[in-house]
Amino acid sequence: MFIERDEYIQNLKKGGTREKGNGAYPRAFRSLSRNSLLIKIPRTRYTTFKPLVLELLKYNQEQVNELVLTLYSKGLTTRDVSQVLQNFFGEDMSYSKVSILANKFHEIRKAWLEIPLESYYKAVFCDALYITLRRGHSYAKEAVHIIYGVREDNKRELLSLSVNPTESASSWAECFKELKRRQVQKIDLIVADGLKSLENEVHKHFPGTVFQKCALHKKRQILAKVRPKDKLEMSRDMEAIFSNMDTNFSFEERKQRISAITEKWDSRYPHIKRSFADETLEYYFNYLKFPAEVRKMIYTTNSIENLNKQIRKATRNKQSFEKEERLLDYIFVVIKQFEEENWMKYPVSTFGKWTQ
Repeated sequence: MFIERDEYIQNLKKGGTREKGNGAYPRAFRSLSRNSLLIKIPRTRYTTFKPLVLELLKYNQEQVNELVLTLYSKGLTTRDVSQVLQNFFGEDMSYSKVSILANKFHEIRKAWLEIPLESYYKAVFCDALYITLRRGHSYAKEAVHIIYGVREDNKRELLSLSVNPTESASSWAECFKELKRRQVQKIDLIVADGLKSLENEVHKHFPGTVFQKCALHKKRQILAKVRPKDKLEMSRDMEAIFSNMDTNFSFEERKQRISAITEKWDSRYPHIKRSFADETLEYYFNYLKFPAEVRKMIYTTNSIENLNKQIRKATRNKQSFEKEERLLDYIFVVIKQFEEENWMKYPVSTFGKWTQ
């Protein structure tokens, strides 16, 4: 700073202005530590000199704010964040200040909602997980609807995020409307769970799109009603129905396997035959219309499970959310961090084999 002051004075003299140094004054700067940084700031007679270093030191508070938002987004509560700053860094920040800083998440999400999406996606995955939310004076678990898509460059991105008291075909229909509002025009495949009539909403909003119901959801529903001693054998039989990703088995051949397996178990577990008697059975096997290389990626919604784990981890300490907007803002930041570190960083090369 003293060198900077000398240069400042020399430049003024060249311009005909008289100025000279006038000692220094001490100033304390609080850093991310318990101790303050005490430095001497050089000054001039007319006090017009302001060292560039001072501007750099001002970034300290921005770093604190950045740390606050990072800790909050990783699952710490507002009280936790405030206590960490006090205990480890000697920084005082109230719970309310942490909440106010968290409002930045809302600004980011609102801006994101107005950005047009890609016009075409190879595959889109829909899933919902339940998180406790306050409405009025009561608390209840509500369905956070999440949609992500595989782009033409094989990178994955968040497409839609919303919350609804329950998950239903109509609630997903609202999500599809939002995709169209944000200029999504064509989707080759939509993968979701086995909600009744969901296929109708898919075809209504995206005609020509292939709809795949999650095969693993169907397997779990069946196994949930089987005695422990029969689960292993039943699981193998379910694999015989849904596996063989690298073969060219047709839907008709799968139906023949289903018929043989349901007859085998009918005397002990008649619910299996009823489960496979569903008129929408074909929707569990639409993955067969796509190349063998991508079938493991599209016959289930499990590809979104890693994201769901991150969300559950981040919300574990937050017993509930007081407002719907605050819940969405928080989940949005968690997803976008996951997207940046995973989906955008590692394109799914398997989808390079994509054809329909």
